[in-house]
Amino acid sequence: MMMKDAFEFLSKIQEDPKFLKGAENCVSDDERRAFLQKEGFKFTAEELDAAIQTLSSMKDKKQGKEARDHRTSKRYGVFLKVSEINGESVSNTVMVDISAWGAQVESLIKSPANSDLELYFVPTKSKDKIRLAGKVVWSGQVPLSKRHSTGVKFYKSLEQLGKEGAFPLEEFKSAVKNQHEEIASKEFLTVKEAARKLGVHWYTVWRWTMENRIKFKQVKAGCKILIPTSELLQFQTPYE
Repeated sequence: MMMKDAFEFLSKIQEDPKFLKGAENCVSDDERRAFLQKEGFKFTAEELDAAIQTLSSMKDKKQGKEARDHRTSKRYGVFLKVSEINGESVSNTVMVDISAWGAQVESLIKSPANSDLELYFVPTKSKDKIRLAGKVVWSGQVPLSKRHSTGVKFYKSLEQLGKEGAFPLEEFKSAVKNQHEEIASKEFLTVKEAARKLGVHWYTVWRWTMENRIKFKQVKAGCKILIPTSELLQFQTPYE
């Protein structure tokens, strides 16, 4: 029973600023004991130490589990247009993959490592912007390009945000699935068709072909480029 009091005491000092201030104002052991008894708590110093160690161990296990989740969470290839970064409108910026805990974004804007990043993106055929926030864990320039690739670790997982009503998880899954199905509906796409389906500027798709990131075939004596949908689908995975 006294151990339960110790746990409840630790919980209350974290959640109740007024209670914490009252405990801190006690200048002697006798005052502290009187204060705790008045508040209905009864435990020994040893029991308090044991409760602190137990909570610390539980916190370490939780953090360890989250770290494992970050490392093992499945990544999904996407092509989603990012409309804002840290409150500023951006163009030619796309999210190229996402997991439950993070995403990779390509942009002309460089985001320094360890900086906070808030981005808004628009799922295919949706007018509503979706917000995600996190910290930049790595950043580098895309080879043979002026673009920068940025890895973002979300502050909360997509599942957590979905449960809190802060992220429309089911709508997001549906949007990615629909985009995948639309791309798969044709065997070949022109550069502009691919750009429309991916939500990026046509020049971005053309540049990807020039960088050999997307294979293509030329027709009409090299005047027209056609992109096999399989090239896009290898980067586009329905979010489960």
